Amino acid sequence: MEMQCNLPSDSILPRFRVVPYQKQYAAQISLLFHLAVQGISSRHYSDAQLKAWSYQPRSSRYWHLRLSRSQTWVVLDFAPIKPLAAPLCCGFINVETHYFSRGYIDSLYLHPAYQGKGLALALFATAKKWAKQQGYLELTVDASYLSRPLFESGGFELCYKSYQPKSGQMLPGFFMRCQLQSASE
Repeated sequence: MEMQCNLPSDSILPRFRVVPYQKQYAAQISLLFHLAVQGISSRHYSDAQLKAWSYQPRSSRYWHLRLSRSQTWVVLDFAPIKPLAAPLCCGFINVETHYFSRGYIDSLYLHPAYQGKGLALALFATAKKWAKQQGYLELTVDASYLSRPLFESGGFELCYKSYQPKSGQMLPGFFMRCQLQSASE
C-alpha cells in the first residue's frame, strides 16, 4: 500500500518550510524533543515512563551526532509569535540510512505549540519522497500510542506491538511498515 499524505510540504509555505538538518538546529531540537515528550498527556504512559523517555534536554552535541548519522529534515517557522533573528525549528524527522536499519523512521517530533497544524504530514511527505528517490522499498517505525493514528493515516500498517527499554522502563509502542514501491518497480 502506498503512503498517502494529504499535505504536500509545498503547501505549508510561506510561513513554514521543511529543510535538511544543519548543526545550528541541534539546540532547538534538544529542547523541542524534551518538551514534546513531557507534554504528552496520555493514559498509555506513566510519569516514570515519560521521565525515562526524556528526563531533561540532552546536549546539542548528542543531538547533532545522532541526527548526522541519518537523513534528517526540520520544519522551520519563519514567522514565530515572538519574532526572532532566525527561523524557529518546530519539528524534525529522521530516517536511518544504514543497511540493517535502512528506512527506519527513528524520530518524528513536533514542539507542542505546533502540533495539529499538518506539519508532521509535511515532514512525512518529504521523507517519503526522498526514500522513494533512494530506491527504498519501505519505511518502518516504532510508533507511540499518540503517533500511531498519524502513521496509519500515512499508509502504515501495524506489524506487531513493540516495547522499547529506556532507563529501566519499558515503553509500549507499535512496529509499523509502509510499502513505498514493489520490488519490480
